[in-house]
Amino acid sequence: MDVKDTKIVSIEDVIEILESKEGTDPTYEQQLALQHAKKLSVTKSKADKIKKELEGTGVLSERSIIKILEIMPKNQMTLRQILAQDRKTYSEEEVGKIFEITKEK
Repeated sequence: MDVKDTKIVSIEDVIEILESKEGTDPTYEQQLALQHAKKLSVTKSKADKIKKELEGTGVLSERSIIKILEIMPKNQMTLRQILAQDRKTYSEEEVGKIFEITKEK
């Protein structure tokens, strides 16, 4: 199998991709990935809404948005750990705003 392209996708997109493989038998790894993704996922419409709001902040990378959607942090400490991967300093106000978006969902 040749890899033609790579792209960061949300858990909801992973579920959609793996479930769309009708007519072919999924590999063991694909079955495990689908089970794992379903355990972590929120509904597609909810994820799309949260993603749109996070993009609207204008301070997050796509990678961070996807990670936030995967983990849905329960506290600001976890959120800060996710944001640390960007190697960017976020203000208290930015972190608070991002957390409020994920908390209320």
